[in-house]
Amino acid sequence: MKSNAGMATDDGARVLLVSTNRERQPCPVVPNGMACVASALDAAGHRVRFLDLCFAKAPVASASAAARAFRPDIIGVSVRNIDNSDAIALRHYTPEARDVLRALREAAPAAKVIAGGAAFGVAPEALFRDLAVDYAVAGDGERASVALVDALCSGAPIENLPGLVRDRNGTVVFTPPGEDADLDSLPQPALHRWIDLARYQRHGATIPIQTKRGCVYKCVYCTYRNVEGWGYRTRDPELVADEIEELKVKAGIRHFDFVDSTFNSPPGHALQVCEAITRRKLGVQLDTTNFTPATASSELLGAMKAAGFRSLGITAESASDPVLEKLEKGFNAAKVREVAERVEKHGIKTLWIFLVGGPGETPSTLEETLAFAKWRLKRGDAVYLTVGLRIYPGTTLHRIAIAEGVVPANSTLLDPAFYFSSELRFDTTVARLKRFAADHPRFMFSADSRSVVLPYLTRAASVLHLPRPHWQYMGLFQRVARAIG
Repeated sequence: MKSNAGMATDDGARVLLVSTNRERQPCPVVPNGMACVASALDAAGHRVRFLDLCFAKAPVASASAAARAFRPDIIGVSVRNIDNSDAIALRHYTPEARDVLRALREAAPAAKVIAGGAAFGVAPEALFRDLAVDYAVAGDGERASVALVDALCSGAPIENLPGLVRDRNGTVVFTPPGEDADLDSLPQPALHRWIDLARYQRHGATIPIQTKRGCVYKCVYCTYRNVEGWGYRTRDPELVADEIEELKVKAGIRHFDFVDSTFNSPPGHALQVCEAITRRKLGVQLDTTNFTPATASSELLGAMKAAGFRSLGITAESASDPVLEKLEKGFNAAKVREVAERVEKHGIKTLWIFLVGGPGETPSTLEETLAFAKWRLKRGDAVYLTVGLRIYPGTTLHRIAIAEGVVPANSTLLDPAFYFSSELRFDTTVARLKRFAADHPRFMFSADSRSVVLPYLTRAASVLHLPRPHWQYMGLFQRVARAIG
């Protein structure tokens, strides 16, 4: 170690990065955000050790052992989600994160602990208090983490670092991220370097690719603007194609999932990404579950099919105009039907994604959505539906919920709270959905996704090398799961 000016050595700081997300239902999620941070810290000259706890049998013990063995100067902990946003089968993740953090502190008491991840973009100050870390970062983790680690190493002031959450004399202070529009200057994530991608694929996961950050839509429940900022910050389509090609060549990956807020917006950029991939003749399969009906031209769908899209998930959320208007989705029910027919003409299978119980929902609007679902199920599509809307701080839904007395104004919302329309009865709605599900095997709602059998079925599909996405086997999976259950 150097003097009190900082903690740097000639090899930079020793940084242990820990991904705490262990959710594997219906399939695990590759921690690409933490990989981005790892690559950025590595490029900045720091010594990085990456610990992924997703498949650890004893996560607390694994964290403790890694900290004792590596003897880090700094520990970075990623918290992906506060909870699973499921009103029917709720699972809260922050208690697990607290246990891991406690073990890390005991194993490496001299290390500074920094927390980050998407959850800190949603509730940075409340989570900082709850997890009792030294610092937290929100926004682009690559920039915020490197800037903070560099400052801690050199002894430079940290007070004005963008995206920093810290304690100042007992008061939590958050400096907004002020996102940099230039994503192309960031190091490539190099997922294969940090993560056991083959293991994730064996458990049904797809490999994430991000073509942009930010969002321009105003969906009342959504946290993307809190996490990634307003407006789009796009990546050079050729760099996106480079990343896909590198993962195919070096890690043998052939199926990729675009995880942007909305892949097809702005449509011109999505078109350029597809064309860049097509020019490489990579022979990969592409997917996304973040596709909005707001913009879906035949030109774009044709380019998507040529690039390797055989399926996609469309986040319609409802097929009823009163609900779509209240959710501020930016399209109407007629547009949803138009896009459904256009996507089918291009030979692309679709998973339709809906939310039930939001502002404006009534028994009548629910039946409109189920009628649309029935139509698409008959045409060979699949449907996934969530009951209740998780209320997150800073969203329009949060303000609606306060005004309607659903949550108190002073709630941190770390303890999950859900909005469910007063025009519906929760038990009656769930019973209606169960009846609908019994008649339509390719229909799944959030209670079904928590089935203990589903991860095993997904893994079996991966081991048998069944073509992805695995949701296309939802009918078979549902029959098996319900028979066992």
